[in-house]
Amino acid sequence: MIAMSHVKKTVFVMTLTILHAPHIMAEPVVIFDNGKTQPLAAYLPAVKPTVQTAFEVTTTATVLNAEHLQVLSQSLPVITPELTPGNVAPKTLSIPYLERPVFIIGADALSLQWLQQHRERLNTLHAVGWVVNVETVAQLKQLKQQTTPLELVALSGSELAQQFGLDHYPALISTNRIEQ
Repeated sequence: MIAMSHVKKTVFVMTLTILHAPHIMAEPVVIFDNGKTQPLAAYLPAVKPTVQTAFEVTTTATVLNAEHLQVLSQSLPVITPELTPGNVAPKTLSIPYLERPVFIIGADALSLQWLQQHRERLNTLHAVGWVVNVETVAQLKQLKQQTTPLELVALSGSELAQQFGLDHYPALISTNRIEQ
């Protein structure tokens, strides 16, 4: 009788815990807010989530690239007046939280030449490309052809330039160094 009463109490407490679990969970904590936050909803219609097998990805690579370019083209033109093509002096730094190296380019002759020279290394590093100066879809398409299969994002580099003291690109930023 005592054991059965204990089991009933345990089941009762567990049931209450499960029923009220959503109300017990902690709210998200904001750890950084620069005051320039924008709603994500405006960007969501352009993104179509897909689940594909490895075979489908390899057989439809050109279609995915076209869709990716369409999404990127909606953010054009991207102009970063603080960054221009030119020589980048190497700098030592420490960014231990950087998961993948980032390369910064624009739609200009120097960036295209730099991409041709460093494409193999960028592929080996699985670097992500940040296009800071590009005006047209044609320019973006040319950059994508030069960087395939690497990822590209077309974003302003103003804050990046300020944070790292950069004036020029192309550049490669890794966890311990900025270099050209």
